[in-house]
Parts: sequence; structure tokens; C-alpha cells
Amino acid sequence: MMTLMPLPPSPAYSLVEELRELAAPTNIHTAAPEEWAQDELLLRKLGSRGWGRVYYFRHFYTSGWGEHAGAALSPKALGAFYRFVESAAFPSGTVPSVFLTDRGGVELSWEDAGGKSVQVEFTRTGAEFFREATGEEDTVPLEEAPHLWQRLSS
Repeated sequence: MMTLMPLPPSPAYSLVEELRELAAPTNIHTAAPEEWAQDELLLRKLGSRGWGRVYYFRHFYTSGWGEHAGAALSPKALGAFYRFVESAAFPSGTVPSVFLTDRGGVELSWEDAGGKSVQVEFTRTGAEFFREATGEEDTVPLEEAPHLWQRLSS
């Protein structure tokens, strides 16, 4: 005599109509057209890590971050940062690092072709920079941020 084992129950769940309800969207953020272009720019020039850091600075760091003293990211500093990155041509194989400063600015640092450090901090009022190769340190107005690359690469 042969006995057949019963088939195991189906692992799939089935939803009964009484439990179905319409899901209401909560917060949906649609990016403005310029945000898409800015994201693409950062991905191309700073890689996914740089893009991700700026994304977090923009969306998750509010006033009081860090040890409760960090300022929120300044829109003016961020705008100058984007204009600078757009004009920059970093040395081949170089991916700059991005930081949020306590003052709400964005700092960008990398090594030049000679392996020397270059740092630029974009603040609410200007762009402060330091070139290790020459010892040059200065501040320029935000309007000059796109042209700062020429000065730093010479």
C-alpha cells in the first residue's frame, strides 16, 4: 500500500478584499529641474560619495547639528559651490572630498597634480581658499566663485 503525503500549503499570501485599503501618499518630494542638473553635475565631478554627502547636507542637517552648534547649509554657499564645481577640471583620477562646516558652508578639498592640498570653503559671504603648493590663502566674493578655479589651477 502506498500513502501519499499532502502537498505543503502555498507560501504565497492572498489578500482578502476586506483588508485592502488605498494607500495615501505622505510626503512626495519632486525635484525642481535645476536639481536634476545639479545632481548630475555632482555625480560626474565628485562621484556618488560626494553627491551623497551633499544630498545629506541639504536634506538632513538642520540648525544645531553636531554638538548643537552647527548651522544649517547656507543656500548662498551651496549656490557658489555648484558654480565652482561646474567650472572646475580636477586632475585626472582625483575625486575631491566634501564637508559641511559648522558655519553652514561647504568645504571642498583635493590634491593638485603635484600632490599638494587645495581647500576651498564656500560660506554665506564668500569663498575662502588655501593652496599648499604656494602657501596662498585668500577670500573672494561669492560672485567670483566660478572664476576661482582659474586662479587655483594656475
